[in-house]
Amino acid sequence: MARWRPLPGDLPPQARRLAEELRLHKDRSRLSLTSLAAKTAYSSSSWHRYLNGRALPPWEAVDALGRLTRADRGLLRVLWESASDAWTAGQGAQTEQSAQTVRTAGEPREPEGAQGSDRGPSPPARPRRPSRRTAVGAAVAVCGLLAAFLALLVIRPWGDGVRPRSAPPGAPEGSPAWPWELRSQGTGPTGTHCAVRSCQGRDPYRDGCDRDSVTVHALSAHGRTLRLRYSPVCRAVWAEVDPADGTGQLLAAAAGATTQTAARGAAHTAMVAADQHKARACVVVAGQQLGVTEHDSWIGPVGAVSGDGTGRG
Repeated sequence: MARWRPLPGDLPPQARRLAEELRLHKDRSRLSLTSLAAKTAYSSSSWHRYLNGRALPPWEAVDALGRLTRADRGLLRVLWESASDAWTAGQGAQTEQSAQTVRTAGEPREPEGAQGSDRGPSPPARPRRPSRRTAVGAAVAVCGLLAAFLALLVIRPWGDGVRPRSAPPGAPEGSPAWPWELRSQGTGPTGTHCAVRSCQGRDPYRDGCDRDSVTVHALSAHGRTLRLRYSPVCRAVWAEVDPADGTGQLLAAAAGATTQTAARGAAHTAMVAADQHKARACVVVAGQQLGVTEHDSWIGPVGAVSGDGTGRG
């Protein structure tokens, strides 16, 4: 993997910890920024800013990367909460510092020669009280550090005595008051959107079928890796290719099911409701067709692929 650039020196420690954790998971996924953007709802330029500490990623982006790499999403949420608080406090402190600079520059100066005037000696200057915004910003920063410290030292980061507050900036719309539950309960008994009905034609990552998925078989050729993926919970397969640039006719097929074909340059197909033993994945790279099944892989000339997935073309 390419060497990462140093993170900004003025990055809050909590935000630095989150960025380093995201970099680690991105390296483990072995996905390029383009492929990562194709598998999530965020562009490659956005991921570049998030991973280099130039912008605080929204929780949805952190959660999407955590799902792709099967990371401890509870820990990721704790790190993101702490980074969000520190980031917000840092922005408030910068705003206050800028306002203080403006006020100082705008104060009138005593004219020259005024010391000998009839006004008499000037009264001693009264000490300036810290502004309310500065005090609030400092309190928020201290609370953020304390929350991060407790979350990393104990198994249960917060007890029943913690008073909830509103969700932090960047949280999904309609999120409950913080602290959130550390484990996602999903949208159904299986934690996926489509397991209780057919997942045919649905997106594996959007519906959460990637959480328990496995690679049935893979083939690396022409600088690409083709994978046939299967989710036991969703009982569906799909095809993936990485990197996806310059590829075409990416498809997943199975006997007795409708073939799912992705657009040119796509990183994965929609799902085919089928058993892994009956499925296959194909993609066209450099004029050659790459294909995999559970126990076989091949490279050959581009040809017609039957809709039931029984022919190799």
